[in-house]
Amino acid sequence: ERGATVVPLMRTGGASSGMFDFPSGAKVQPNFADKQHWSLLQNKDAPVDASAKAVADIVMKCPDKETTVMEAHRLRCELGHDARIVCILGGTEFKGDDSKELVENMAQKLGSLTDSKIKFVTGGMPGVQETFAKHCGDGSRVWNLLPGGGSSGYGRGTDIHAGKNLEERKTI
Repeated sequence: ERGATVVPLMRTGGASSGMFDFPSGAKVQPNFADKQHWSLLQNKDAPVDASAKAVADIVMKCPDKETTVMEAHRLRCELGHDARIVCILGGTEFKGDDSKELVENMAQKLGSLTDSKIKFVTGGMPGVQETFAKHCGDGSRVWNLLPGGGSSGYGRGTDIHAGKNLEERKTI
């Protein structure tokens, strides 16, 4: 509804598996993701490397969508109009046994993609987002979106600011 494409790692047992009022529509396979890749996001028994690669492959096929929200437009300008923005969302703690390893592996795979237009945006939160930022290449394509003046404290990526508080930042 906000012009974003969600690639949920349902196998993790966290929000993307349906917890915490995760939108059920976000778990529907988009037309640009093939059935085999999508099943790797769901299968807890699939090798972590295969699931991480499936995420990277889906992101490469993901269409670029722009938002019309004013601050989102400003951020779009900052990241580049031709950027393919991938939002990294996730809980502040890991639920599944191999969830942390999966996020680390996925970050390494996505960080190694050679398309420099792909940028990764976290919400600057601990847990999944911090782990991703710390394992995604040299951090040069990681942007941590925080409400006014906040700091991620990651030591990786670039902190950017939008919204006066967490709720406004989430909307953006």
